[in-house]
Amino acid sequence: MPQTELASANQIAILAQLSASIGEINQPISAVVMNAEAALRLLLAQPTDTEAVRRLLACIVKDGMRTGDIVNRTRALIKSDATEGMPEDQRCDPRGHRRNP
Repeated sequence: MPQTELASANQIAILAQLSASIGEINQPISAVVMNAEAALRLLLAQPTDTEAVRRLLACIVKDGMRTGDIVNRTRALIKSDATEGMPEDQRCDPRGHRRNP
């Protein structure tokens, strides 16, 4: 397979993985929002159930960490695979500029 075809196939695979990551990141972000809304409602209640608020905040932290892990995996994927198989003169630096061979 010529290098340009390999680079194109690699870019398509990366786009598919990025698309999957975007879908995967949606779930923990939604959970963070729902848990934060529930915690706000509990804080307004009289008497305030501080233990329930604590549990919700722990869930928010866990889901935030999960979101960060997804972002880090995606960043690593882009960094390691983005230029694999691509001719040197077609590679770009992270700012989108062509590299000089």
